[in-house]
Amino acid sequence: MEASTAIVTGGAGGIGKAVVRRLLDTGLSVFVVDADQSSLDSLLSEFGAASGRLDGCRADVMDERQTIAAVDRAAARFGHIYALVHVAGGAGPKRARDIEDFQLSEWAHVIDLNLTSAFLAARAVVPLMRKQGRGRIVLFSSIIADGEKGPLTTVTGRLPYATAKAALLGFTSQLAKDLAEAGITVNALMPGLILGEQGTRIRDKFDNLQPEQQAALLGGYPGGKPGTGESVAAAVEFLLSEPASFVSGVALPVDGAYR
Repeated sequence: MEASTAIVTGGAGGIGKAVVRRLLDTGLSVFVVDADQSSLDSLLSEFGAASGRLDGCRADVMDERQTIAAVDRAAARFGHIYALVHVAGGAGPKRARDIEDFQLSEWAHVIDLNLTSAFLAARAVVPLMRKQGRGRIVLFSSIIADGEKGPLTTVTGRLPYATAKAALLGFTSQLAKDLAEAGITVNALMPGLILGEQGTRIRDKFDNLQPEQQAALLGGYPGGKPGTGESVAAAVEFLLSEPASFVSGVALPVDGAYR
């Protein structure tokens, strides 16, 4: 892979950290954007050996000005921005299943966290990629985009989360068509249950489930086990590679043949 830079939003979380590690291993420089300053500092410290090719800043990707400023800072630090890997997202703090239980503000928060943030991040990097005549954008949807039966498990605000992740697929498809002539590919990953290291958000939620709840959740996976951040990172690496230059507008499940 030609030496250049990838911006990874949500890069200090479980999946994001695995993506950062993988991209550094391929020779890319990586600029991490995350809303959690403590986790970001920890990541930058842990990967200190790659300090010449690694930097980052705190930013809320739901905020237009902060998102633009983060991309500008990445470009100033490393110059050529080859890829955006937009991992940032989440189901929000409100744990609820029924539509009547969501306030408009709670609904809007989850939509903005997943969908609006992708729009803002992509809009910020596309002008740089157009000038270069190439680029890669990888967005993160979820298998929850297809809906999920039964009680809540690790996904808190499931209804707005499923809605946002489904909308991201339409956004991916249209943006891929709009940017093809500029040499920019746009793809989405649809991870299943991915458990990161101890202390990461989804891992903690899974560990706090009752054993029968864990078994029911894993029952949808033919292999009987969750995925890892490394399996998602490998898919990101492929989509950023030169052989993937004709792969665009794709929604790629990383879910072990879930259901």
